[in-house]
Amino acid sequence: MQNKHKLALAAGCLVLAALCFIAAGVSEDSDFDNDAVLAAGDAPAASIGDVTYASLEEALNAAVSGQTVVLIDDYVMTSNAAVKAGVLLLLPCMDNDVGYTSTGYNPDGTTSSVKTLYRTLTIPENVTLTVEGSILVNAVTGYPAGGDFDQDVRGGYAQINLAGNIVVENGGLLDNCGYIIGAGQVTAKSGAEVRDLFVIESWRGGTHALNLMGGRLNVLLNKYGDPFPINEYNCHNIESTIKIESGASFTGNVKMYGGSTFNYTKYPQINNTNGLIRLADNAYLIKTYDSAADRVKIAIYGGATADSSTLTFSFGGISKAMTTSKFTYPIDGDIEFELHNGNYTFNNSFKFLTGAVMTVFDDATLTVPSGKKVIFYDEFNDIDNNGTSEYPQRDAAYILLKGNSTLNIQGSFAGIVKCETSLDQVIIGANAVTTNIESKEANGYNNTSQPAVTLSFDLQVQLAA
Repeated sequence: MQNKHKLALAAGCLVLAALCFIAAGVSEDSDFDNDAVLAAGDAPAASIGDVTYASLEEALNAAVSGQTVVLIDDYVMTSNAAVKAGVLLLLPCMDNDVGYTSTGYNPDGTTSSVKTLYRTLTIPENVTLTVEGSILVNAVTGYPAGGDFDQDVRGGYAQINLAGNIVVENGGLLDNCGYIIGAGQVTAKSGAEVRDLFVIESWRGGTHALNLMGGRLNVLLNKYGDPFPINEYNCHNIESTIKIESGASFTGNVKMYGGSTFNYTKYPQINNTNGLIRLADNAYLIKTYDSAADRVKIAIYGGATADSSTLTFSFGGISKAMTTSKFTYPIDGDIEFELHNGNYTFNNSFKFLTGAVMTVFDDATLTVPSGKKVIFYDEFNDIDNNGTSEYPQRDAAYILLKGNSTLNIQGSFAGIVKCETSLDQVIIGANAVTTNIESKEANGYNNTSQPAVTLSFDLQVQLAA
């Protein structure tokens, strides 16, 4: 199949705050540095106001609702502890860190900011930190310039070295703007929220985004449509394993610079009522990150829907809600999915860019309903653009059907499907469409409304080797 894609996705201006979303850069400090961590008792470890405590555990035990516990030195926990409801544990990124700024977000970077590890909390094996209140792993993020700049960690940052467990309970919040690394696990119970830094890569500029969307007026009037103006993104500053249980939320912290100001939004990724992934009752999701391969794996157990996310942004002083349901949402090719034991349905249209892989395991059924479009790109030839913002060359995306799993196509589908057992694993409805399917990619340098290239895909079904 020949898929000639011309894609101009942009990245940097206030339109972005509107258009940011799904999965964060890679930590440059991926190994524990225990030699630099003070043992409990060597110096005050934490404070509440002007009162200092020899250990973090002691400070957390003393804290009451409305108070903030600040980690004032690097520290290794020695026993289980809990952040009580109404209490904030701040892991600071600079001297005199106040946590959230007046914007409600973490501190903004400057052109002179230097990425520096400021504070480390280590949670060893067999130690659990329970979160009923909130934790802010703070960092200076963002670069105040338009164009091809990733708005990730740019200054001082805090880090958790996690060999044990962080359990976020109902009503609790783990808000990570720095890094959480190590072989431990973060578990979000129903009613909990985990936030991670959402970094849009290869942003080509807000003007390009507006061109793709048909101009400023269409954006303001919410009359937007394909193509979506970004396609590369990271949300894996939490490098440790994350378990999201049904009813919990995983949200991206988005910051972009445009119109001579920073723009902010929170982008729901996993949420049962407003998220790109909505878990079935009693289902759960395991998210892992392979730093060597720079790939994210999302494994879901028990069923889910691939849906839309609505986020609120500020554009030209106007606060506006935007939904991804108006687009064929792009899945970055450095993400792979595993679907286990349950029913999985595309309730929105999606395109999986080259490099993406979806494996459907035994006792799982994947459905493309009537009226929805799902495309797995077998080839992607992006246009030359700003800096190094072109989409990278990657292998063809595909679905692998294992065991007795099933792909049920009732809507529009294009791409490679590998059947491990039998070609009968693929069901094609009488009104399904599997050829000559359009997917819009465009040149952001073109100032005409909705510049696009029409692409055609063929359904390929082949036995896995």
